[in-house]
Amino acid sequence: MIGLKGFCMAVGLAVLGLPAHAATLQVAFDTEWSSLDPHYHSFPYNLSVAHDLFDALTTTDAELRPGPALAESWQAVDANTWEFRLRDGVKFADGSPLTPADIIASFKRVPTVPNSPGPITPYVRTVASIEARDGRILVVHTSEPTPFLPELLSNVYIVPARLAGAATAQFNTGEAAIGSGPYRFVSYARGDRLTLARNEAYWGKRPDWDRVEIRVMTNAASREAALLAHDVDFIINPSPASAATLAGNKAVALYKVASTRITYLQMNQGATVLPDLKGTAGRNPFADARVRRAVSLAIPRQAIAERVLEGLALPAGQMVAPGQFGFDPSIIVDRPDPEAARRLLAEAGWGGGFEVALSTPSDRNLNGTQVAQAIAGALTRIGIRTSVNAAPLEVYIANWRKGIYSLYMHGAGPQPVAALLVPQMAGTKDMKTAFGVSNESGFSDPALDEVMRAAFREIDNAKREALLQQAERGIRDATAIVPLHHEFVLWASRPGLAFRPRPDSLTYLEDITPVAP
Repeated sequence: MIGLKGFCMAVGLAVLGLPAHAATLQVAFDTEWSSLDPHYHSFPYNLSVAHDLFDALTTTDAELRPGPALAESWQAVDANTWEFRLRDGVKFADGSPLTPADIIASFKRVPTVPNSPGPITPYVRTVASIEARDGRILVVHTSEPTPFLPELLSNVYIVPARLAGAATAQFNTGEAAIGSGPYRFVSYARGDRLTLARNEAYWGKRPDWDRVEIRVMTNAASREAALLAHDVDFIINPSPASAATLAGNKAVALYKVASTRITYLQMNQGATVLPDLKGTAGRNPFADARVRRAVSLAIPRQAIAERVLEGLALPAGQMVAPGQFGFDPSIIVDRPDPEAARRLLAEAGWGGGFEVALSTPSDRNLNGTQVAQAIAGALTRIGIRTSVNAAPLEVYIANWRKGIYSLYMHGAGPQPVAALLVPQMAGTKDMKTAFGVSNESGFSDPALDEVMRAAFREIDNAKREALLQQAERGIRDATAIVPLHHEFVLWASRPGLAFRPRPDSLTYLEDITPVAP
């Protein structure tokens, strides 16, 4: 198996005809963040923008290794106690000093933010208490051993204590969007653009850009045309169909990396028959593991990766990507076997098939609607007559959280630790502890829960990885989730820029740098 790092590359970095360093950087995002509140939603676009405005105790580099940010260093004092030595002289963008009180208030705010479609509470789930000592030492006590704590805290951004009670809407207006990151808020017009300016009070390396406009351009062709016309300097997610053309264009630099993000199918496994399931005489076929297994065996993952996704995906048999901690090389990606799938359906009493809608976001996964259509065709051929229900992400997320989908295709990630996806997606749902926070299927296996919990208590790396791999095998055996693929993430820029692609798919402005002529 080729490791994830083997797929990381920057293609066609242009070094000829470099333009002068522009004072303003124009960036086009393909999807809009759901909020500027850094504690509202663990979503790639939210986390990307939050990183530009705010700081966390730690950060992660392009290989997802933890590094210093507000904390200069840290150490585990014992299994349940960590000490973080804080950086001196950090100020918020409004000039006020950042103190331990701001960090403590931010940690306390995280679980109180209402109506989150994807809480960031898993990052602080085990944090029992925090205290400051000697002004620059922050002591974090955890309720259980948390060996990944430095990585987890890289997504917990710090806001001023005086704004800890601010509503999410106040961040979107800029009133509360005051951080200590490399850029500061200037203006935001939803659906159009976010304007940022260099934070002159920033403690770190001076940001490269005086001003940045992050524009929302949901149409790939429009983003690409804007790049070629020099209306924007950098775009996220050019279309897969354009990747080869852009890579051969000397006026463009194309970057790609295999993502830790997993695209997957999941099924409602409860006894309740939802309205999008028909012809089942009041029973839910997906409650039977044999039916779920048949779904997995029907899907031609390699063909979808090569044809529908233009070769820009790795077929997956588990949630953790190759090369990441917790990946189990013994788990083989299912090959399509329609005959075996039909036999399993017959054994489960569903030889006559049934009807279902496959729900998916229309504007989130790489070629998501086309992938869903290919899967629907494959399922129809084994007797599960499948239609596609594609909806805008905001609509899809709301319905997904309501649990009204019988069969859905979703994507999970990024994570500061890829293995976090395992308990979040397959653990028995418990919103109080953030265990199973992204499990809307009703799947529950207490024995498997204990394996997952044990994995995230285990300090020894080898033992912890073995437990994670055991959990992945248990999830596969129950077909609790049907992994599909890990997408390649694409970016493109004009000449004169360089970019470090990240497998967690986040886009940080600090990673977009001018190349000296």
